[in-house]
Amino acid sequence: MAFPYLYSASFDTGNNTEWDTETDTGNLLDFPHYSELARIPRYPAPYRGAYCMRIRPGDTNDHTLTEGDIDIADTVTRWIRFAMFVSADFGATADDIFNIFEWQQAPGGTVEAVISLRVTAATGNVDIAIADGTEAATGFTSLQKGVWHVIEALFTVDVAPGANGVLELYVDGSLVQRETGHNQAAAIGQGVLGTQNTLATTNAGFLLFDEFAFDDGRLGITHRFAEHRIIGTSSFLFVGTGKLGNIKILDGGGGNVILELYDTDVYNASLTPLWRGRTSTANIDFDAADVPVNFTRGCLGVLSGTTPGAQFQIMRATGWGSDGAVRTHASKRVAGVGGI
Repeated sequence: MAFPYLYSASFDTGNNTEWDTETDTGNLLDFPHYSELARIPRYPAPYRGAYCMRIRPGDTNDHTLTEGDIDIADTVTRWIRFAMFVSADFGATADDIFNIFEWQQAPGGTVEAVISLRVTAATGNVDIAIADGTEAATGFTSLQKGVWHVIEALFTVDVAPGANGVLELYVDGSLVQRETGHNQAAAIGQGVLGTQNTLATTNAGFLLFDEFAFDDGRLGITHRFAEHRIIGTSSFLFVGTGKLGNIKILDGGGGNVILELYDTDVYNASLTPLWRGRTSTANIDFDAADVPVNFTRGCLGVLSGTTPGAQFQIMRATGWGSDGAVRTHASKRVAGVGGI
């Protein structure tokens, strides 16, 4: 695993700007703030940060984000990882299999491999599988509803005769499916996250997605409330009052990585940063000396520069440790304080 990642998205901008394009005819895809989620019964907090991606089913349209940096050349292996929450009431009135991630050719969007969900109408059970082709038909593993899961997948592309392509699917760190001997028609040029090919009868509940990453090695589980945190894209480290005990800026080769920390829980990089630091030499990290740093509203880390990254020690945070802690903080949150 390299760091910074080849591509990552925190969803903490509260919109689709981390991705190349969005497709959402019917407006069922959005990026809710944690304070909005906290007001809705049975909704969790985002897996991390202040925002996540939400899809509420109910039609046959695609509700997706597409990214061209998710590319895999012939004979190359790459990994993806994301957090996903399937609501307890997610269900359908007819059995349905639909995709939540596709590896596609670019241009054109021809599908080479997929991660699919299967929902069974009679029971409400939701299962997950990976497949070479346009939709999974076998190999499904049951997913518990009402909890966050970390989904990882490996894809080794093979476009030559010999059938050596490999697909692997991991749920919460455990290998649940391995498919070998596949051939692809072409290399991968883009990845697509979200729901595709759903039936209109899949119309209850919601799906949440968060903390997406793409890299050249296995990414592993990202623990939600870990004391030590690494980011590769602008992200909220926590919401509510808190303190950072250590800050390191990670330089991926440009010598120009800038990190700005804002005292806010709403994405707004036009405010005056509370703390700012930068690297000055390629591949040389910067360890900050002027810490700890205290925050009242929350901590937003905004990264810029070539292949940026940052590492933090979170000493404490009010909305930390559980969905309940975030929900309790949100119930006491006063909007409009501190220029937000």
